[in-house]
Amino acid sequence: MTYTHLTTDELVMIEAYYHQNIAVTTISARLKHSRMTVYNVMSSTF
Repeated sequence: MTYTHLTTDELVMIEAYYHQNIAVTTISARLKHSRMTVYNVMSSTF
């Protein structure tokens, strides 16, 4: 399994999607990262 860090662009996109009330499953599918990754970013940032 390969691990990669989120880019700054991906972090900005997660924040924008969050403010648009888009579901975590949709965000993770669009960015091709796991739901847990998106949840971790949201919980540590917002």
